Amino acid sequence: MKILLSVMLPLIVWLPVYGQADHDWVNREIQMKREALSLQRKLEKTVPLAEQDFYDAGFYGIDLEIDIPSETIAGRVTVRGRSLRDELVEVVLDLLSPLKVDRVWGDAADFRQVNDKLIVQLQAPIDSGGVFDFGVAYSGNPVAGGLKGFTFAYHNNVPIVSTLSQPYFARGWFPCKDIPGDKVDSADIRLTVPDSLTAVSNGVLVDITNNSDGSQTFYWQERYPIASYLISLAVTNYRRIDQTYTALDGGSMPVYHWYYPEDEHRTSVMLLTPEMITFFASLWGEYPFVGEKYGHAQFSWGGGMEHQTCTSLGAYSELMICHELAHQWWGNMVTCADWSEIWLNEGFARYSEALWQEYRIGKEAYHDFMSKINRPSYWQPGPVYVVNTADVNSIFNLLVYDKGAWILHMLRGVVGDSIFFDIFPAYRDEYYMGVATTEDFQRVCEEVSGVDLDWFFQQWVMRPGQPNYKVFWERRKIAANQWRMRVRIDQIQSKTELFKMPLDMLVNFGKSDSLLRVWDSTASQVFQFQFADMPERITIDPDNWVLKTIQYSNLDPDIGYLPQEFLLSAPYPNPFNAAVNFDVYLPQNADIKIAIYDLTGCLVDTIIEGYHPAGYHEMSWQPGDLASGLYFVRLENNWINLSKKIVYLK
Repeated sequence: MKILLSVMLPLIVWLPVYGQADHDWVNREIQMKREALSLQRKLEKTVPLAEQDFYDAGFYGIDLEIDIPSETIAGRVTVRGRSLRDELVEVVLDLLSPLKVDRVWGDAADFRQVNDKLIVQLQAPIDSGGVFDFGVAYSGNPVAGGLKGFTFAYHNNVPIVSTLSQPYFARGWFPCKDIPGDKVDSADIRLTVPDSLTAVSNGVLVDITNNSDGSQTFYWQERYPIASYLISLAVTNYRRIDQTYTALDGGSMPVYHWYYPEDEHRTSVMLLTPEMITFFASLWGEYPFVGEKYGHAQFSWGGGMEHQTCTSLGAYSELMICHELAHQWWGNMVTCADWSEIWLNEGFARYSEALWQEYRIGKEAYHDFMSKINRPSYWQPGPVYVVNTADVNSIFNLLVYDKGAWILHMLRGVVGDSIFFDIFPAYRDEYYMGVATTEDFQRVCEEVSGVDLDWFFQQWVMRPGQPNYKVFWERRKIAANQWRMRVRIDQIQSKTELFKMPLDMLVNFGKSDSLLRVWDSTASQVFQFQFADMPERITIDPDNWVLKTIQYSNLDPDIGYLPQEFLLSAPYPNPFNAAVNFDVYLPQNADIKIAIYDLTGCLVDTIIEGYHPAGYHEMSWQPGDLASGLYFVRLENNWINLSKKIVYLK
């Protein structure tokens, strides 16, 4: 879900935000969610009562009359369910107290409203597996006491009535079991509104009835399982753009875009939707609600909400459209079992934005997007798994969006593309139209990959933080055409535990490269390699597959530290026959002379003389026709004189 901008006034005013196509569009959504949740009274009471575990909700039949001038609703809701225990005598529903129940019927004998709960007493006890079916009539102002997910607003002097029920606001306009973990199998939504307006909701429009009082009733049917927070309505003087999605089996599905008449010039970006559906279907399997529709309905909030089969949009942004569409798979088809697992919704949808960038622009755009959302300073401290779901800042924080996306990105880096993209169809098949937890997703990942990934999910989902690496490296020439490279990687983060991750290491040899992979898991770990050519530089995680910070030691790779003086290494081999080798280190640019002297101090050969840049230099000397004996190699200029003994044997 994405929310960008709203103004909290007695009359809520819609302020559109357009064309925000970069990764930061999500920030305003999160702020809006927080503002809305801050108005939720007694948020701790959103934790479901134990009695709600005693039954399984199966169907909601919502029949709503909307009185726009008085900003009230009158509703009749049918609730069907199945008992999960013997002797079920009461059904506990969520319903905020500004809405007053008038009566109940069917299998309901009586009711009482207590602390934003509607407790329905059944006509007779129902044993496990038995079903109940009752109705509730209620009325009231759904926004009394603050924004509760049901909004009356205006655009261009025309009413716009809409809902946004995530996470706890469906109870603000109809009685329900308002938790994501219990989806009903189907829902009917009947909306009676003035005949000058159009009412949009989930599923398929079955009928429009013209009433004698100047109103119309729009009858929508949702025949796929749906969570309470995904049931929606949007009512105004819509115009509509019609498109068609060609399904994987060659069939067709309508794609509708309902928009405000004055905003027709803003709608072109929505025309990408069928292509987006095709792309995601190719990755994740068929669009989950292909038997109904997909679409957008413009509404009075400044962002987006992934209502099932019909996303509500308050702004026009390519990445927002992409994000909300992805939720139809991850959030709607497979729903997080509770709000502590919200990263399974928002992290997946956030990652879809990166995948869309990769598809539309290329791999570089994909990695660029992931780099931009590597921004821990913007994230709330703590794990991606939300421990306290009564804390609005914990549920709606960039952490679950950005780091949630990074978890998938890193998983792709760990298991590889082929296995990674096989995971999603398997996850879909296992939890199709159901709910899932991190443990469930982990299990699928392990089954598909064939490897234990508990270490991965524990450190990235259940624990806070990320690794901060410091890298030291050095090289040594140990023989002709043979170099040894030693790399030390330290984890220097102080507030979190150590991380285990595979790290790619790109070694550059000047005219060629070599990509290696090492596994790092300790506070300090050393890796050694041998090469035929001299390694000139190294880059850890060059493609940015690991969420991290990294710094490279500025030590010289040839001597392991940064000397403040001129150095002349021990010659090798020594004694020697054909040639002798040695190394010179210059801490600064300098005029130098490197020469060979005999025992009497006489100059016998000059190897180099003149200006040389700072750094490491390899040297070699061949004595030619000189006699065997003891010689000296000397590094010298006006202020230094360093020498090493060498023995020449013919």
